Amino acid sequence: MEKNNRLKQMHTEEKRMNLLNTSLYGMGFIAGGMIAVQSVLNATLGSRAGNFGSVLILTFVSIGLLLVIILIFPKTARFKSLPGPSEWYLYAGGLLGVAILAAPIFLVPRIGTTSTLVAIVFGQLVIALLLDHFGLFASPQISITLTRILGIVLVAAGAFLVSR
Repeated sequence: MEKNNRLKQMHTEEKRMNLLNTSLYGMGFIAGGMIAVQSVLNATLGSRAGNFGSVLILTFVSIGLLLVIILIFPKTARFKSLPGPSEWYLYAGGLLGVAILAAPIFLVPRIGTTSTLVAIVFGQLVIALLLDHFGLFASPQISITLTRILGIVLVAAGAFLVSR
């Protein structure tokens, strides 16, 4: 009887984890769709305000939204525990954010939304593979495998087909 209860409990936990994983991938899918829409909107703004002018405007909008969110949910920001100068590289995300915002603003009008996002996703996958393999910036170390390389090769093939 107790063994059956444990099996049921394990099965229930497994179902819950599958649902959670599906939900997380669903959130990733939605975020990906939002990036596509964002790229087009940002490129349109860029055509009117200039590439870096639009990046600056979008940064101000982001700051405004974040201030409101932090005021509503103050525990989501812990400024007292910010990294010190010895971990300066942790702040590079802000610098990279400018390039990440600027790239689609520049690329979408020239190569289209699909080709822009395929190139961005391809770049993300290649760099993510290396970050994982070497466990850089406190990411978990996950070795490069033939299967993972094949996945990236298939993305490259897809990128080639999409951009034709």
